[in-house]
Amino acid sequence: MDAISKIASSINYRYQSTRIQFGGLASGLSTSDIVDALLELESKPAQRLYQKYEDLGLKQKAYQQLEEKLENFGTFLTSFKLQSTLMAKRVSIDSQNVSIDASASAKVGTYYIKVLSIASRSSFLSGRTLGPQIDVSTKFGDLIYRYNPTDSVLKIQLGASIHTVNISKNDTISDIIDKLDDIFGEGNVKFEDGKLVIESSQAFALRTESGTFGFVFNLNNAPVVQESGKYVLRSTAHLGAVALHKTLSQIANYRNITIESGTLKINGVQINVSTNMTLKQLIDAINSSSAGVTAMYDANSDKLLITSNQTGANMISLEDGSSNLLNLLGLDVGQFNIGNVTRVQLSSDNVNWVDLYSSTLELTHMGLSIKVREVFDTAVKFSVENDVESIVSKVKEFVKNWNELMEYIYNKMNEKPITGKKKEEMTEEEKLQGMLRRDSLLNEIFFKLRSFITTRIEGDISYLWQLGIETSKFGYQNMKTGKLELDEEKLRNLLREDPQKVWTFFGGPDGFAQRVQSYMRELTKFGGRIDSLAGITGTITKQLRDLAKQLETWLERLQKRETYLWNKFSAMEEVVSRMQAQGNWLAQFSSLRTNNR
Repeated sequence: MDAISKIASSINYRYQSTRIQFGGLASGLSTSDIVDALLELESKPAQRLYQKYEDLGLKQKAYQQLEEKLENFGTFLTSFKLQSTLMAKRVSIDSQNVSIDASASAKVGTYYIKVLSIASRSSFLSGRTLGPQIDVSTKFGDLIYRYNPTDSVLKIQLGASIHTVNISKNDTISDIIDKLDDIFGEGNVKFEDGKLVIESSQAFALRTESGTFGFVFNLNNAPVVQESGKYVLRSTAHLGAVALHKTLSQIANYRNITIESGTLKINGVQINVSTNMTLKQLIDAINSSSAGVTAMYDANSDKLLITSNQTGANMISLEDGSSNLLNLLGLDVGQFNIGNVTRVQLSSDNVNWVDLYSSTLELTHMGLSIKVREVFDTAVKFSVENDVESIVSKVKEFVKNWNELMEYIYNKMNEKPITGKKKEEMTEEEKLQGMLRRDSLLNEIFFKLRSFITTRIEGDISYLWQLGIETSKFGYQNMKTGKLELDEEKLRNLLREDPQKVWTFFGGPDGFAQRVQSYMRELTKFGGRIDSLAGITGTITKQLRDLAKQLETWLERLQKRETYLWNKFSAMEEVVSRMQAQGNWLAQFSSLRTNNR
């Protein structure tokens, strides 16, 4: 259509030549004005064709806008007619440990709930450290698993006193404890679970003045905390913890074991493993696989933790063939913990209970959607009620959308075109005004929609007025334009009695919304009533193509006519110019004879 529009708009005359022409130099006539005037006169049929083309395009646009309005209302009806909309329920519960929603199928009443367990994930924890076993006989200089040990100087403030401690690479952990005992007192410095622990009844601070002692012993970022009336400083990680950038072969050497490249199979999913992979690369490979688990290295305990991605009683099966990877990772003697399931008890009388189970934190039962957060074994009461105000709000929205649609159609049927203003000065909206005035299809649509207001629907509720939705009661103008008004209190009373009657009227198999939406689809579907007129293959498009071809023919004709006129006037100018030149010569000749006498 863009190509057609370009052809057509080129005829929106006043006709402009693409060539620069000079005329009237000899005759003194305004050749350009004469040519333009002639072409302007001869282009009148083309201008009428263009106006018809433009009007058709505007009418097509007007139909498309109408179609959009109808489609939007049909889309609204799709959600409006659902039971979840017109039979909405709400839940009242006073608890932060569980949230409950009710669907349309939930029964109104009082209930009780207990949460006896909540779902957790299965896990597999290394049974030994990844790095070597560390004891008090280990030398400071041998703790190379994360940082490079160097001779160090410590500054320690205990109360008001400042102490200096020199640490050598050859000092064992036992030697270091003895040096610190001299400051803190015997028994206040310990080595527990691979960590250095310092206790004192006085406030203290420790700083590594030089060397890497604070890094190797994982004390640089460790806080001094108060525990049981004492000040305590504890290593933040196991002294044998390895750095993530260490390769698997390096870690194996620390442990004096042999490993080979191969595969690690988790839950039947094969993961290729090379001895040159770093610990981080191995963890990334596990986590990006489809094994359904997440691996994490815990430097605090120097162990690998593998956790199921899903909650519930899930398996975590591990195989390494003959690569010895499970031994390296401490998973050959690991601790497997089975994930828990959520267990909820429901009752309608606080006496008889129904047990519900789920592998997640969410459960559904008889229209109730339950999401648990914490365990509580004391019954919590909750109630399910009809959400009357929510339904009233949706019906009000229906009335509002209906009225906007009917007002739009009614106005389009009756609006008059704008007069007293040139087309080129109008906006597109102004040009569209009046395009569908007294249009037969629009007229049909309006009266068909208006007829739905009084349509009888089979059921306990047969007419809109029984819901408190009326038109004639509020005046002739409403009846004339098909607009509705809602008596909210009448609707509320009906909803308190039985909201299903309201849904049946609107959303039942042959309900009001179903009928209106069916008619909307007939109008707006591909190949439907409007599309057959204003669609890409519709009647208007075909007419536009025909007009565009006619306009193209006219354009060629006018271009040829312009060339012809300029050629004629140019020939005339040449004749006039020769005559003027000849006249000038005769005048000069006559003057010479007169002077010679």
